[in-house]
Amino acid sequence: MGKGNRMPVILAIGGFDPTGGAGVLMDSRAAAAAGVHACAVVSCLTIQTTVSFSRFASVPRDVLDDSLAAAAESFPLRAVKVGMVGTRAAAEAILSFVAAHRDLPLVLDPVLRSSSGAPLLSSSALPAYRRLLRRAAVLTPNLPEAEKLLDRRIVSFDDAAEAAGELSGLTGASVVLKGGHFPWRGRRGTDIVCSDGHTTLLPPIGARRDDPHGTGCALAAVIAARIATGDAVVPAVLGAKSLLSKLVAGRFPSSEGRPILFL
Repeated sequence: MGKGNRMPVILAIGGFDPTGGAGVLMDSRAAAAAGVHACAVVSCLTIQTTVSFSRFASVPRDVLDDSLAAAAESFPLRAVKVGMVGTRAAAEAILSFVAAHRDLPLVLDPVLRSSSGAPLLSSSALPAYRRLLRRAAVLTPNLPEAEKLLDRRIVSFDDAAEAAGELSGLTGASVVLKGGHFPWRGRRGTDIVCSDGHTTLLPPIGARRDDPHGTGCALAAVIAARIATGDAVVPAVLGAKSLLSKLVAGRFPSSEGRPILFL
């Protein structure tokens, strides 16, 4: 890139995963793979391995506020990606930041529980988090997260498509309902994108038998990166799925046997 050209920059906000397979460390690597620089602010510190989640520790509100301001001061940001929020302090700090930067598209990955079932959002954070949902330009829930956000079961693929539209109507965001958890025959891995009142079905990126760590983080980070370079939502998701297939292909196993994405 020439000296006169400016690298697109996004801000990734999420947990710090000591394995490097998820959270802001994965966000940064995925954004770089998409040709975009990612500033990163840690919402909370997590104690986890590639297969189990133990607990998370909070980051003080003043540290969060100052870190967010430092990122915005250092670069002209083009998008914000939010993953795990964790605490009330983090939810309120992020909400305050995005309210002050309304021009920045917000891609929100509603990480509410770990894959092992541990809660990743304090109950005291819910009021601010609900307001944050309505600030999002794009939401990227999986099936359990969509059910949690809508407070109802999703019982079929057609119901999932309706749920994506319902969630989009409630929040005003484009919704990417990820299909990795779909139990319906022939539909696993098919993502449902509801944007501007239109529903688009995106096919799986390819069959895989394992469950790599950090795929949700990577997908949302690359969507934010693609939006930062000027893509509309559906092309951004298509581009993100294509890059994710390369990250999955380059995966390597941890000592516990669960793969980590790599390119």
